[in-house]
This record gives sequence, C-alpha cells and structure tokens, in this order.
Amino acid sequence: MLKVDESVLKDIGRGFTVPAQPTLLLALQEKVSEPDPDLDEIAALIAQDVSVSAKILKTINSPMYGLARSIADIPKSVKYIGMNGIVTLVTSSLIRSSISQKDCSIALEGFWDNATNIANAAVYIGQKLRRRVAKEKLFTLGLFHDCGIPVMAMKYKDYQETLDHADKTPSEPLPDIEESVYQVNHATIGYYVATSWRLPVDICQLILRHHDRDFLEKLDGSEEQTLFAILKMAENIVHEHKYFRPSSDWAYVQDSVFTALDCDEYDFQDIMEDLNENIA
Repeated sequence: MLKVDESVLKDIGRGFTVPAQPTLLLALQEKVSEPDPDLDEIAALIAQDVSVSAKILKTINSPMYGLARSIADIPKSVKYIGMNGIVTLVTSSLIRSSISQKDCSIALEGFWDNATNIANAAVYIGQKLRRRVAKEKLFTLGLFHDCGIPVMAMKYKDYQETLDHADKTPSEPLPDIEESVYQVNHATIGYYVATSWRLPVDICQLILRHHDRDFLEKLDGSEEQTLFAILKMAENIVHEHKYFRPSSDWAYVQDSVFTALDCDEYDFQDIMEDLNENIA
C-alpha cells in the first residue's frame, strides 16, 4: 500500500478548500455501520432529501442497471442495489453539489458529465468482460478517480491552462506536470478528499495511483489491478469518443490492461462500439 506523508495531508487540509461531509452522509454512514442495519430506516433517511432522491432514481433507472421496469421510490432502490450501492450514489450526489461553480476555474458540469460517463463505462466493461467486481466499486472509482481536479481548480485560477497543456503533452503524466507547477497534484488531493469522505480504502488507494503507468507491471490477479485496468480502458474510450484520440495514459498501459482483463484489440473495439452509442 502506497503511503502519503502526513505532513502533505496536513498541508492539503490547510491550503485547499475540501468540502466537509454533509449531515445526511454522516447519518447514513452511521446507520450502515450498525450491527443490523435497517433498510427501511436507511431509505427513510435518504428520502428526506428530495434532490438526492431524484438523482438516485435517475441513476437506478439508467441503462447502466438494465432494469426491465423503472423503480419509482427510494425504498425499492435501497433493496435493489443494497447498502453499499446506495451509499455510493448518495456520496456521488452530495459531493457534486458541495463544489460550487463560482469558486472553480474549470467547467464543473462538463467535468462531472465526463466522470459519470467513465463510471458508467467502467460498470459496462466489468459486466461485458465478466469481471467479478461489484458494480458500486467500479462506479465509485470511475466517478471519483479525478475528484482532486475540481479542488485544484478552486485554488488555482490558471488550472484549466495546466490541463490543456497536459492534454497536449501525453508523454508526461498529469500529476508530474502539476507537481512542477503547483508542488502538489490532483491524485494526492483526490486521495485526501476520498479519505475525508470515508470512501473504501482500496478506492482511496486507486485514486492516489490512478496515473501510475507501472501499476500493472507485475500482474498478481488482484481486484485492485482489475479495477485499475477497467478504469484505464473506460477513461480511454470516453476520451476517444470526445476527442477522437487516445487518452494520455493509454499508450503506456494498453498492453498490460489487455493482459490483466484477458482480452484483446477485437474485444476492445467491440466494447468501444457498444459504449459509443450510450455515452452522453
């Protein structure tokens, strides 16, 4: 497990505006951690927030879940996707609403739309390749892997320029470029945000290392490597759909991703064709 120096985390806490956990999420996490959680109580707690409830129902009824008929209320949603799934959806809704566009130097709507596309693509890839990884883990990683970016954009007014430069310089990973400009990078900040919001430990670690081009160098068949490989494939497919060229990391990880997921270029093209029809 990769460790982050405590002094770095303290500096982040002092120097960056990291959204605090909302009361609803704290209450939900407390309910879920009980020895025998009551799903009806969890559903009632979530239903108190109309905005969050609406977003959960929209996600549940999206093509990602492939339901034969729509689900119209929160109690049925909780029972359908379970506690871990519902916590993921509530967290995603709350963290999105906790960052204001007026304080941010990038377009947040586009950022979250892109993250949602990657999250949905990751879930689809996991199902298509029959990987035994929970949907909520794939969705959480896809949605939050870049959660440090809006936090960086709240502090640095020129941050969009740095993103543009990185996109034109694929040979250099984005965190390295950020370090040279700001002496901190979005992966470390994303790790801080994820741990602050109490996301699963393995997801926090992958957020920290999601630009590590050597992560799959020694394959061990672990779930973490499967999650990483699916994320990189999802990132690339969404990036190619939007910009008609591969993502910056893809050339460096493509072969190891195919090996880790036991697939080839034909499988990849098949998945990409399917997803291109559904990417928003």
